[in-house]
Amino acid sequence: MRRKGEFAAGGAPGWPAYDTDERLVQLFDAQPTVTSYPERASDRIWRNHTFPPLPLIGR
Repeated sequence: MRRKGEFAAGGAPGWPAYDTDERLVQLFDAQPTVTSYPERASDRIWRNHTFPPLPLIGR
C-alpha cells in the first residue's frame, strides 16, 4: 500500500501509464485494481456519434 501523499510528492501514481492498445485503467473501489476498460461496449456504441453543442443557459 502506498503512503498518503506519495503520488503528489513523487508523480508516479502506482499503476501503468495509459496505453491506447491495452487500454488499462485504474478502478478506484474498495479494492483498487488495474483492469481493461470496463465500458468497452459503450465505447463502441458511441465511438462514431457526434454530439451537437449544448445551448448556453439563459440564451
